[in-house]
Amino acid sequence: MKINKVRSGMLFFLLSGLFLWLPVPASAADFEFKPFVSLSEEVTDNVYENATGKRTDYITRVRPGATFRYQSPLWTWDTAYTFEYRNYARGSNGDEYLHDGSLKGNISVIDNFFFLDLSDTYKRVTLDVSQNAATQTSLFVNQTDQNSAQISPYLLWRLRGERTLKTGYSFTDTRYFGVNGSTQGGSGSQRSNGIDKQEHRGFADLSHDVTAKLNFTTRYAFTRLESDPAQYNKHDVSGSFKYEYADKSFLSAQLGNSWQQFNNGVDVSYLFWNAAVIHDFNGTVGTLEAIVITTEDPLVVSTKETTYRAKLDKTFLRGSIGGAVHYSEFVNTQTDVIDHRTQGVSVSGRYEVMQDITATLATSVEKYSQQTTANNSINATNYPYRFTGTGGLNFAFNKELTLGLTYTYVTQRYGFSDAAGAAEINKAVVELKKTF
Repeated sequence: MKINKVRSGMLFFLLSGLFLWLPVPASAADFEFKPFVSLSEEVTDNVYENATGKRTDYITRVRPGATFRYQSPLWTWDTAYTFEYRNYARGSNGDEYLHDGSLKGNISVIDNFFFLDLSDTYKRVTLDVSQNAATQTSLFVNQTDQNSAQISPYLLWRLRGERTLKTGYSFTDTRYFGVNGSTQGGSGSQRSNGIDKQEHRGFADLSHDVTAKLNFTTRYAFTRLESDPAQYNKHDVSGSFKYEYADKSFLSAQLGNSWQQFNNGVDVSYLFWNAAVIHDFNGTVGTLEAIVITTEDPLVVSTKETTYRAKLDKTFLRGSIGGAVHYSEFVNTQTDVIDHRTQGVSVSGRYEVMQDITATLATSVEKYSQQTTANNSINATNYPYRFTGTGGLNFAFNKELTLGLTYTYVTQRYGFSDAAGAAEINKAVVELKKTF
């Protein structure tokens, strides 16, 4: 049964990929295909991220894959796929066979009028919407596999002046699959995590290019979402603009309102927005963002994410440095309860020590909190504080061969300066990668 579910989750991705092999005119087409393979060995002294009873394991990872890009007057495709095999030498988890793929395509069915967008992503995600699997030290704890496929036909109407009207429909199918041996002890049992969702959406976007640097857009969308726990209808109305006020400097803002009607009779109304300022200070780029959007949450039918972020990035002749601060909260719109909050500070840098040798360094401090159902207060999770430090060296050889060395230290704590009962993780990785 599990194999059938995984196959059904990858079906859209594989069928969409077949379009790439259909005969098309070769003239005026841009084609790029880059296969690669990597072999890495990872050692961690706390594979389960526990405070006591730490367990060391050695993880071998083999990852062959490829990227594909095709562009012609009628078709555009961007595809990436990686197959991964993982072996845990001391049996902390069963052998894993993973897929990580993305496909994005656009087909011009009727030249400059009728289009078809196709997309699919298959990747591992955390069950906690406030965290990112790509930044976690564990490869399987509290994680699940997600497949999200979308198909969207739309019409692009050219109106008088510099106005365009985009009308269309999209269908999105999101499914989750349990991670093998994801519970402590590596029993190898399969478990399905996450709420499968199917979304039908009709939309109309009216855009007006006032000048080459100023654009206004008004939008309306109707969404019907279906899942086992709940279903809802949603209306979104918004307006936005984007203005390039200086070279490489932008000001943009979107403001709108959502109305949700759940099948249990709950009606919800809330504002959403997306405002940003990006300014180039002669090589130093500053970014301010304030965002309220509906985000995909594996464990909740409908989640509203509010994020405030400030960033500074500076590029040098032989490297770069950047820093960011952020605050985010995640609200279950059906219950109007804040499920998660996260805030943090991060700094990262890259420096070319000499030709073909690059050093990287990154550090971050994050605080997490989670809503309890017993009362309406925000209580700390098991480890509300997370400190991370990562350093690495990358060696580039001839013929697209690279060697990477990375060390990561993580400490998860109950208090900012209280190390009692903390979970500490040390991880080192050696990776050899060949691009053909």
